[in-house]
Amino acid sequence: MKKYVCCLLSIIILFSITAMSGCSDFSFNPLGTWEYYEEIYYIDGEEVERVGQEDMMYKSMKYIFEKSGTGYITVSDSRTLDFTYDYNDKGVTVYVNTPKTSDSSKESSDDTSTGTKYRLYNDEKNNLTELIRTEEYKADDDNGEEVTVKVEHIFVKL
Repeated sequence: MKKYVCCLLSIIILFSITAMSGCSDFSFNPLGTWEYYEEIYYIDGEEVERVGQEDMMYKSMKYIFEKSGTGYITVSDSRTLDFTYDYNDKGVTVYVNTPKTSDSSKESSDDTSTGTKYRLYNDEKNNLTELIRTEEYKADDDNGEEVTVKVEHIFVKL
């Protein structure tokens, strides 16, 4: 009888450890470092410009996703902003927090009510290659006519 109880307890412990291991149900996991790589500009759906890393304002911007659902952004290897995130198979949503101030009388607030969505891009072998943040807005062109401007901010995993 003791052998059966020990065997049953061993099976229960094994299943408990497996359940607590933090395995994700998603094929995508953002953990690691993602570097800001390229910007693509579109006007009314037509690509008009590509800006590579060497010509971007933030030449060395990285998002570092940590295991705890938190992360931070670095610019030129200096930590600039903290964030939290959620993810699934289609992408990741980043919630950027207000940076802490050196003045202790000011309180920092963590507004996580809205987040910036990053969609995933997979190649033909379904390997994750890029995170893309899309921003779209209306603007006037040189003739004063309203156009739709779309910018894709592309991040690649290091």
